[in-house]
Amino acid sequence: MLSLLRDSIKGRMMVILLLSSIVPVSLLGGLSYYSFNSFMENKLKSGIQENLEKELIGLDNILKNLNFSAQQLALDKAITTKVQRYMVSDDQVERKEILLDVLDRMSLINYTSPFAGIIAILDTKNNQPFMQSYPTLSTIDVSQHPLLLEANGVQYYAPHLSTDKYNEKNTQVFSLARKVNDYETNTSFYVYVESNFNTLQRLFNNVQYGEPVKHLLLDRNNRIVYSEDPSNFPVKTVFKTIDKKSSLHNLRFIAASEQGWKLAVVMRGDSFQKEVDSWFRKFITVGLFSLLLSLLLAYICWRTIYRPLHVFRREIEGVGDDLANRPKKWLRLREFDEVLGRFYAMKDRVFDLLKEIERREKARSNVEVEKLRHQINPHFIHNTLNTVQVIAKMNKQNEIVRLITHFTRILHYNLGKEGTHVRVQEEVDNINDYLALQSIRYSHQFDVQMDIDPSTLGEMIPRFVLQPLVENAIYHGFRNRDGMIKVSIATHPEGGIVMCVADNGEGMPPERLQSLLEDKSSGGRSVGMGIGLSFVHRLIQAYYGESSGLRIESELGKGLRLRYSS
Repeated sequence: MLSLLRDSIKGRMMVILLLSSIVPVSLLGGLSYYSFNSFMENKLKSGIQENLEKELIGLDNILKNLNFSAQQLALDKAITTKVQRYMVSDDQVERKEILLDVLDRMSLINYTSPFAGIIAILDTKNNQPFMQSYPTLSTIDVSQHPLLLEANGVQYYAPHLSTDKYNEKNTQVFSLARKVNDYETNTSFYVYVESNFNTLQRLFNNVQYGEPVKHLLLDRNNRIVYSEDPSNFPVKTVFKTIDKKSSLHNLRFIAASEQGWKLAVVMRGDSFQKEVDSWFRKFITVGLFSLLLSLLLAYICWRTIYRPLHVFRREIEGVGDDLANRPKKWLRLREFDEVLGRFYAMKDRVFDLLKEIERREKARSNVEVEKLRHQINPHFIHNTLNTVQVIAKMNKQNEIVRLITHFTRILHYNLGKEGTHVRVQEEVDNINDYLALQSIRYSHQFDVQMDIDPSTLGEMIPRFVLQPLVENAIYHGFRNRDGMIKVSIATHPEGGIVMCVADNGEGMPPERLQSLLEDKSSGGRSVGMGIGLSFVHRLIQAYYGESSGLRIESELGKGLRLRYSS
């Protein structure tokens, strides 16, 4: 599986696109999770703690306001004197007047204090209110109220049910009791003040940052005196600021006042976890979508590349199947069409070269057939036999033997089955036999000089390309006069060999030079072995290309020079 992904374009593309999708999503997810968690740990928790501090200040202000309201009665000597007089007097008229004066003062306090609710004066002996700004219960036992703090003779109570006689909604309020003693009359009473009905609702925000919270009030000993969650945090139990067992289930925030009492907020620990889980589910959804999208894009890209590759493969197979005339297909993709265009150009060039090779092979075959057809000229054989006859009449048997020997060698070489190419040494030996035969036949003298580079004797050349050149010099160069022929074979500076046959015969004008190389197989007369210069010219071109062939140089009266290189 790994090798399939590693060794194929499709596999690599899938891996690259998957990595390009997974890595950014993972990095973005990790960064988002870190930011989200950091927001909860720092911003959100610090925000809750800040709200808690504000609620603590608000509660402290409420208690101070209640204390101030109580002070307006408890510290006012005129009021306290009237209350004490009221408690000991039997005069109903006087008691009525005192009651009205105190009630007027209570009304004024209620009007000027934004948090004061019920204001009452209680008899410490029976806890019965005998003066109140609003109808209350017949008995107000402050000892049953949860004590939050006691300072400077004032008892501050945590939220409890209001003493309102008509408290049908079970409204909870804060309260305080300040005791006033008169040692002269041996009387004492409580100035009792409650907060108004909506103070607790306005003070405590039970939903913070979209999550429900529970408030707790703690005394100086961290004992719970008020709880919005009594099932988990019962009143009169000690509140642990850090509870290892419950830390996984709730978060705890505490703010302490200057007097030592504390306000605490408890939030379910899994509330934030739910947000994290919700974010994680969304992240997984986005991640899976990105993964599927990457796979889809990988498939689309693969199809985009696979189609051109498939076209390339079919075109290459078409070359192997010799479909030269197959119509060209274009992909309409600039990069691939450019490569495909170069491939088509290469294919056209290949087929052109194949046609050229086929043409050369066909030309070579035609040359070989022509050579076989003209291998033996009957006229030449007839002349040779006449020569044998003349010699025989002269009773020169040795010459006859030598003549027949050379003739046999030439016929054997000309009709040889050894192949189309021979070594230079074999071609030179055939020339020597041919010259020996011709020296017996002709009466005029001609001198043949052989300048053969020994290093070329082992080189391979086409069979029967040198004799026609020498034969042409003998037949057409001298006619019936003596002359000299020079045959040279040397190495070429750029590789291969150079062969040259030159004579000092009659020569010919330039306009006739090219006619020597024209194909005369259809009607021209041949002499000797019947193989002319045109045959040699075409034979060389068949083996070495159109740019090769014989090169002829001649001037009238200065002979003729034939040369070619392999």
